[in-house]
Amino acid sequence: MELKKASDLHEHLDEAQFRTMMERIEASNAGQEKYAKKQYRMSQITAIASVLVLAIVIYVAATLIPQINNTFQNLDLIMKDLNVVTSELADADLEQMFSDVDQLVVSSEKGIQDALEKVNAIDIEHLNEAIQNLNDTVTPLAEFFNRFR
Repeated sequence: MELKKASDLHEHLDEAQFRTMMERIEASNAGQEKYAKKQYRMSQITAIASVLVLAIVIYVAATLIPQINNTFQNLDLIMKDLNVVTSELADADLEQMFSDVDQLVVSSEKGIQDALEKVNAIDIEHLNEAIQNLNDTVTPLAEFFNRFR
C-alpha cells in the first residue's frame, strides 16, 4: 500500500508538474504571441515610413533636378561669357586705352579753356553798343519796306 501511495503520489506530482509546465508554456506562448503582434505592427509602421520617405525623396528629386539642371546651364552660360570677357580683356591694350582716354580728357580740357577765354574776351558793353547801333540802322529800313506791303 505504501508503494501504491508512493506511485500515486509520484503520478500526482508528475501531473501537477505537468500542469505547471503546461501553464508556463501557455503563458510563454501568450507572451510570444503578444510580442509577435507588436513586432508585426512595428514592421508595418516601418514599411509605411519607408514608403513615405521614398515618396518624399522621389518628389524632391523630381522637383529639384530640373531646377538644378537649369542652374548648371545658366552657370555654364555665365562661365562662357566670363571666358569671352576675360579673353577680350587679355587681348585689349589697357595702357593704350588709358592713354587715349587721358589724351581725350586733356584735349577736351584745352578746348574748354579756349572757349572760356574767347567768351571772357568778349566786351559785353561794346557788344551791346553794336547791337543797339544795328537796331538803330535796321529799324528805319524795316519801316521803309513795311510801307510797300
